[in-house]
Amino acid sequence: MRGYAAAASETALAAGHGESFAGDLAAFSRALTSHSGLRDVLVDDAVPPALRVAIVTDLLEGRAGAESAAVVRFAVRYELAPELPLSLGELVELAEAATTGGAEAALARPEPAGGRGEVRERIRGYADRALSELADSADIDVVEDELFGVARALDAHPELRRVLADPAAELAGRLAIVDQLLGGRVRPATLRLVRYVLRAGHVRDLIGTLEWLVELAALERGRRVAEVRLAVPLEDAERTRLATALGRLVDRPVEVREVIDANVIGGMLVTLGDLVIDGTVRLRLERLRDLLVEAR
Repeated sequence: MRGYAAAASETALAAGHGESFAGDLAAFSRALTSHSGLRDVLVDDAVPPALRVAIVTDLLEGRAGAESAAVVRFAVRYELAPELPLSLGELVELAEAATTGGAEAALARPEPAGGRGEVRERIRGYADRALSELADSADIDVVEDELFGVARALDAHPELRRVLADPAAELAGRLAIVDQLLGGRVRPATLRLVRYVLRAGHVRDLIGTLEWLVELAALERGRRVAEVRLAVPLEDAERTRLATALGRLVDRPVEVREVIDANVIGGMLVTLGDLVIDGTVRLRLERLRDLLVEAR
């Protein structure tokens, strides 16, 4: 969560609305505290994450900026539901602190030390947001190739790898080396990700972490294609509306690919990355059958 919010905050600062980003998060945090009905739904683990995301998507439509709304959606999708109020409160503090010094300072700010798992989760969240901001899947392909190239270059130059991975060395100096070597030679998103790997904490295996980022970039491509199983093809307008609605849920452009399936009596089954939405008639019939069996 922290890494995702850091990336979104940087984007908001670069666009000149860092203060409104922090204000939006603070307003939602207050609403969660003061409105018991909203809080009861969003902190209930029994409520499916997709439904919680849909609720906050409707609630924030036209009331919050793109980056702050994305952070809230990410939080309700992946954060443990009972911990949501506390986590949002911490994010508000981080967002308010990030407004000090502007976008350039935010891009050089070190994260606090943490264990391997904690650092990896920060990087995963940061990569999720940074990659989602790329509009074209072709850009993701390029970033994936460039990250792989950086990993191979570090593998071939152990002394450079040692300097960049040295936690005792000043972070500003290590970031300057990365900027000198990669600036203007790779996509901004690639440079941003490599820099955050250094900022995220003590990364013991720099090459392994970059190779893991390559895998995350490959997964991102899959998260942009929605497989939709249905009995009859969609109309063009229906396909467009579905792609728009799914894009709002996952905060990235979505391509709809239809699979005509005779087993789908009506409705549709949508699979988009780890998101599954079963709106088929078959599911409703199976649930009805189970209810009838239980009633005997």
